[in-house]
Amino acid sequence: MSIYMLLSILFFVLSIAGLWRIFEKAGRPGWEAIVPFYNFYIWLKIINKPLWWYIFIIIPYINVFTLLLMVVETLKCFRK
Repeated sequence: MSIYMLLSILFFVLSIAGLWRIFEKAGRPGWEAIVPFYNFYIWLKIINKPLWWYIFIIIPYINVFTLLLMVVETLKCFRK
């Protein structure tokens, strides 16, 4: 197995674990972090952003900036 594959798996596992914890802190069940596409919908609900932000998550290159904004909004939501 290549180092790229190992890093990809590690990134995936850490992302799911982080979202699981965020969802539980927000009072949502943690299993929602595992469901593809649904987890972004719930995350947008947690940070009180409109649903049309979901369109930006789908568009390549723009999704990187959108996800970074979502992380910042999550930090603001939990006052960190």
